[in-house]
Amino acid sequence: MRFADGSRSDVGRGRPENEDSLLVDREHGLYAVADGMGGHRAGEVASATAIDTLRAAFGGGNPIDRAVAAANAAVFAKAADDAALRGMGTTLTAVALRPDGTAILGHVGDSRAYLMRDGAVTQVTDDHSLVEQLVREGRLSPEEAQHHPQRAIITRALGVDPDVEVDTYRVDLKPGDRLLICSDGLTGMLSDETIAATLRRHADPQQAAETLVDMANQAGGDDNITVVILDALADGDGRGAAAAADVAAPLEGTGELQVVDADDDGARAVAAARPDVPDADAASDADVAVTPRRARRKMRGPIVWGLPIVAVIGIAVGAVGWYARRTYYVGLSADRVTLFKGVPGGLLGWQPTVDRLTDLSAADLTEADREDLENGHRFASHSDADRFVTRLQQAHEALAGTTTTTGPAPATPPAGTPTDATPASTATSR
Repeated sequence: MRFADGSRSDVGRGRPENEDSLLVDREHGLYAVADGMGGHRAGEVASATAIDTLRAAFGGGNPIDRAVAAANAAVFAKAADDAALRGMGTTLTAVALRPDGTAILGHVGDSRAYLMRDGAVTQVTDDHSLVEQLVREGRLSPEEAQHHPQRAIITRALGVDPDVEVDTYRVDLKPGDRLLICSDGLTGMLSDETIAATLRRHADPQQAAETLVDMANQAGGDDNITVVILDALADGDGRGAAAAADVAAPLEGTGELQVVDADDDGARAVAAARPDVPDADAASDADVAVTPRRARRKMRGPIVWGLPIVAVIGIAVGAVGWYARRTYYVGLSADRVTLFKGVPGGLLGWQPTVDRLTDLSAADLTEADREDLENGHRFASHSDADRFVTRLQQAHEALAGTTTTTGPAPATPPAGTPTDATPASTATSR
């Protein structure tokens, strides 16, 4: 079986930088999308680190789940070594294609994979997000989840913990099937129905990828948008070579593309087609050495006074990130008491993540506790937050116990009446 692909990544209209990264490795049949999170370019570092490690681990013979686990370890280690990167993380959805048409997917986070077969489009992966978990539990409808204010909170990501659980999926592709992997910058802007209609309308995978990104931008472009499309073709179908040539062409009107492509010839073709990108093979040592001294002097001044400013900003951002990822709060999410890691509402790009969902609902709390949790009750440590949740559970159990008491209270016995009789009722708690 042959495969054709198309891809595009765009910064969107709502973000100053593109923290998404994508992988197109035709030699190994490996494709991936990573959506980074973290402040001050940490998200970009996280997604690029995950992609680089995934490619190296898979190319070294590891199956997809172990390659994703290796990417998690690499992101976690890099964050631990650099204070400015503390708290960074990334989603990762990867597809490994086999010549027999089998696709093995490794997935962590809320980037998605879809399958189009015979015109019908279905979502392959499950989102690791708070709202999707609530949808699966029946607490939210899919329509409510689409516009929920906490839809950006994910419950699983690479780099947050030293180990991560990787979801794996197997799809036996048939000629004519199409796989789409994308970041939530696409699915947050376009409905599944719109995505499906666009995939059906454009037979060329590169054209379909670019159209989806353009449509997401037209819908608002609130986030970075990354799309990879893979078409399964029957042997002898000429579309494979043509589509591959289209993918190697430069993308017009965007400088935001972050592609990690193991096809050196393809990368060299892109560099040659863009005059602003130097070809590494064409640059000589003499070209690099000829640098006017006057230009060097002009650059030296800004660098000297600029470095301290950059250092101060880096320290400040690192401190904010350290605070944001080591603070906990207890709040209400979809009427359910939830323990979060982070700051209510997020802080400079560090969004809170779900640490634990409890069985308590808002109706189980006193009015004072409900008001306390509306804006999030903050704690300096995980243990303090745990103790607070335990206190809420104990208070609820005590209240439930008193409300389930049955029967009248025993009357005061007359003087001289024996008092060793069994009480009329006892309090019970669930």
